[in-house]
Amino acid sequence: MHPDVGTVIAGKYELCELAGEGGMATVWKGKMLGAAGFSRLVAIKKMKAQFGTLREYIDMFVEEARVGAAIQHPNIVQVIDFLQDDFGSYYLVLEWIDGIDLHHLVTTFRKANHPLPWGLVAAVGIGGLRGLSIAHERVDESGKPAPIIHRDVSPQNLLLSTRGEVKLADFGLALAKDRIAMTTMQGMVKGKLSYLSPEGVSGQKASPRSDIFAMGTVLWEALSGRRLFDGKDDVEVFKKVKRAHVPPLAEVRKGLPIGLITAIHKALAVDPADRYSSAREFAMALSELLGGAKNAEKAQGLLSQAVGEVKRWRSEEAALRAAGQADGATSSSQASTSWEDVDVEFSEIAALPRLENERESLDFWFSKIENKLPE
Repeated sequence: MHPDVGTVIAGKYELCELAGEGGMATVWKGKMLGAAGFSRLVAIKKMKAQFGTLREYIDMFVEEARVGAAIQHPNIVQVIDFLQDDFGSYYLVLEWIDGIDLHHLVTTFRKANHPLPWGLVAAVGIGGLRGLSIAHERVDESGKPAPIIHRDVSPQNLLLSTRGEVKLADFGLALAKDRIAMTTMQGMVKGKLSYLSPEGVSGQKASPRSDIFAMGTVLWEALSGRRLFDGKDDVEVFKKVKRAHVPPLAEVRKGLPIGLITAIHKALAVDPADRYSSAREFAMALSELLGGAKNAEKAQGLLSQAVGEVKRWRSEEAALRAAGQADGATSSSQASTSWEDVDVEFSEIAALPRLENERESLDFWFSKIENKLPE
């Protein structure tokens, strides 16, 4: 057992289980404690001790808390609290997402020899783009534009809940127009290299269209099951991203709707001016492929089912490892859903003619998500 299990921070946040670890912080599954036995599951992100005295990393952690608190939306992981203990360690308290990230969804389906249905990939893209659109379209208290650019869109930062929700996470590298002090030196490359835009690896200033390019990369990889910009070292990856040569999806995976292929390749244009003008526009293009709000909600339900199956597969695999057996749970486990049939069904939907009122239906669906309107 980890020695920090059971530690209570600031008298109200208990560390229960180590959930993950990154380069800069560890993430705990924790409890927020209240009066009369009240408790709520939360995620507690703790900065690693070796970064606690480095100003740039502290500023990035503080900025993640500030930016996260400034944008509230169902498709963005919500910031609950930010605090410092008596030893100087910083903690960021976030909503707990019961699920997995897109990276684990894609890799587990690939390992189980199930191509990820394109309808589910579109649903993930729609959710992530909705979160991005809220950040990009943010205004300050006076009503002036105050956009937030994520700069670190990646499969690991798209969290998928067992309820089929898509949550954009980790605004630690975000570029906010109203930030108090810059945390990035001019010309410095920020973000995971394989998911940067061509202008990003060149050290140019990021824009909302840089996030759109990153989302295009994420979705291309989710559909193909392989990395888009890969190489033997960072230098080779850097060169590939800068050239932005994108193999045609139609050649990488057969049977995808032409509209989906066109949408993703548009997002991956080398010139930012040739990409979608906004994350909202990209999300609408993906939504229209699903055939309206009803089918978009169906895709969300299937995403919930897929996340549940992946969690089950991963639990079986972990149990085999613990028992000292070979790693084979995900390849031998039987899926409760025929995902190939789901792919065919979504492709049939995409081929149907569109109704005149379909865009209005989709606009209402987006509005319902943003404002949490009743059914």
